[in-house]
Amino acid sequence: MKFVDELGKRKAEIVSAVLKIADRFGVKGITTKRIAQEVGVVESSLYRHVSSKVEIFLMIMDLADRLISRIFKEMSGNAEEKLRILLGYIGEFLQDFPGMYRIVFSDELYTERPDLFGRFRDFTLSLAKRIEVILKEGVKSGMFRKDVDLEISTFMYLGIVDTSFTLWNFIYDRNQDLKEIMFKFYEQYLLSIKSVEGVK
Repeated sequence: MKFVDELGKRKAEIVSAVLKIADRFGVKGITTKRIAQEVGVVESSLYRHVSSKVEIFLMIMDLADRLISRIFKEMSGNAEEKLRILLGYIGEFLQDFPGMYRIVFSDELYTERPDLFGRFRDFTLSLAKRIEVILKEGVKSGMFRKDVDLEISTFMYLGIVDTSFTLWNFIYDRNQDLKEIMFKFYEQYLLSIKSVEGVK
């Protein structure tokens, strides 16, 4: 079962259920009744494992953080290859678990819960810093332009995820490979940051 290593069996079941519900019904549709039905338990038994929906959302944010941390530790290659590997991982994951996108990037969820907004902001800034480190590697190696704006380029890169998911979900009706859509955007992105020497 997915997520068992990170969360344990029952919490992994709960998170998987919440991701399915988020994909089908949106964040507002996540209720303890639906979670219990999806997991196959009575509603009251959920509280043996989680205290509230907020705890579940925080657990999902922590899970996303751990999964991203793992890929950063495992990936190798030059800056361009690392950025591509990261996109590929995110694309595959979101195609398998689109509910993660709906939760992690939910405006309505964070508007209603300032505590969750703080966690989302921390997650985003942590990810952005890691991407910026890779961009700096590319600049230092001469692969990327020396005058590249690191902050703008970092958030342009993150924008690939948002734009690709929207295209995959709403325009292509999930009939194309999300990772391949991301790679097409990535190739265009590279044109804006690659140095003349780094362009093949």
